[in-house]
Amino acid sequence: MNKKKEQELVCLTEQCLKRYWEKDCEVMLSYCTDDILWTGAEQKEYIMGIEAVRKNFTELMNVIQPCIISNGEFIVVQNTGNACTVSGRYLVETLPEADYFLQAEQRCTFVWERINDEPRIRHMHVSNPIGEMKIVEGSRFVNEMGRMAKKYMDEKIHTINRKKIVVEGINGKVFFINESQILYVEAKLRNCDIFMQNGEVIHGKMSFADFEKSLDEYFVKVHRSYIVNIQHVTVIRFCELVMSNGRVIPVPQKKYAKVREELMRRHI
Repeated sequence: MNKKKEQELVCLTEQCLKRYWEKDCEVMLSYCTDDILWTGAEQKEYIMGIEAVRKNFTELMNVIQPCIISNGEFIVVQNTGNACTVSGRYLVETLPEADYFLQAEQRCTFVWERINDEPRIRHMHVSNPIGEMKIVEGSRFVNEMGRMAKKYMDEKIHTINRKKIVVEGINGKVFFINESQILYVEAKLRNCDIFMQNGEVIHGKMSFADFEKSLDEYFVKVHRSYIVNIQHVTVIRFCELVMSNGRVIPVPQKKYAKVREELMRRHI
């Protein structure tokens, strides 16, 4: 396939996933071959044949909440002329009106084939990284949301009660900051930059070490130059964290295992 057709399949992959999480699985199904193989995130989701896959999708549409996907990265990993494999990763997040809160990374692989010059899906594989969300054996993905919702509400209540700190800026301004609104802090020579949830960056006239001492237990130093608010960490992957604004924070390889363990412990 030429580059134009490759890009078409990349766009179709992303579009199928977006429509699926909008609770419209028919778009994805319309591209599937009769002998489609679907491998999903749940243990039993290794399903072959369009009718069996349709049944599984229909069941899922009855239990999942509408979501949006963002921060998508999709690439062509193989092109054999008539067949093309697209792989990607993205964030799934429930809409504000949903019955529960979910934000998680997913990974996917779509194997496309041109049949009678039309793009068709031979195989789909969607999964969550190990450790990102543990599902109890015998429990459905969506049934774990109750525990997540309780944790989410507990965190929201704590957010309201978290203290404000006073920060003097290098421009002479004084800022009264709610700790829950801080995404992360970055060392800048003898001072530090404070990255806020609303996109503002406060250039604090305070050393990185002194600012670290003023923060509560929801902050973790993951790098000699970065402190993160664990409530705004959305993805943990090898030697880096993804924050809620999409920023990737590096984690030293020697420190990664310890940082990951600490973040997982605090998120449970």
